[in-house]
Amino acid sequence: MSARFMEQVENLFINLPRQEKKVAKVTLQKPAAVRKMNITELAKAAGVGVATVSRFTKRVGCKNFADFKLALVTPDTMQRETEDSVSTPNDIHNYYQKILSETMAMVSTKQLRQAANLIHDAKRVYVFGIGSSGYNAQEFTQRLLRMGIAAFAMTESNMMTIASSTMSSDDLVIALSVSGSTPEVCSAVRDSHKNGATIISVTAFRNSLLGKMSDMIFQIKSTELVGDYDFINSQFAVTYVIDMLTQILLKFPDFRQTMNKTVESILVTKEKTNKYNRHL
Repeated sequence: MSARFMEQVENLFINLPRQEKKVAKVTLQKPAAVRKMNITELAKAAGVGVATVSRFTKRVGCKNFADFKLALVTPDTMQRETEDSVSTPNDIHNYYQKILSETMAMVSTKQLRQAANLIHDAKRVYVFGIGSSGYNAQEFTQRLLRMGIAAFAMTESNMMTIASSTMSSDDLVIALSVSGSTPEVCSAVRDSHKNGATIISVTAFRNSLLGKMSDMIFQIKSTELVGDYDFINSQFAVTYVIDMLTQILLKFPDFRQTMNKTVESILVTKEKTNKYNRHL
């Protein structure tokens, strides 16, 4: 099973019962440590009962807990077992590197070009995002606007509701939700799709509610399922996809030309402002 087994657990994660999600999270974050645990220790580490662990192991296709531990043997977990358990500054670098490499493996250049063509041909582009995803929605929208694209950042539920009710087949929605289950985003996407809009989603879970409603999915690696670090940027992989998509968009001559024009306009405005301030 090995790496395929871990991928299977990750794919099941979003639809697991709440208590079993706790077991899955510990398993995905610390597979090497889990391999050394007995069923009682894993239950304690996850904050659940032994019965929950037992149900989880069967749900992921294992006969029993011993079979489950055997399925966790991968080159990655074996390497971790030989490493010093004391955290170092390099851990964060390795953590981000893992997020990037696993996200890169799931995003193809062909897919990026297809998304860029959809953006290029859309009459309007709406970028949906709530909370932390809302900051990325605003950032991406600014980039699109600088390319001359009619783009709108929808980062509040009421505005999403209004926008989704006026969508047409000429419109494109880019929905940002790591979990793929953000209620406000999913509700607005559902209405947008009913009205004919094309949906591109950026999410960690292909089989999430958002994923199931999308015409195109950019699947990313969830930071939550890689390590148990506190205050790590959960939007890291989302930003990575946005950066890659931006680079593809700038290969369109009209977008590049407009971007250069808007950048020049901003620089001229700043220069005028600085001259004005110096004469005050």
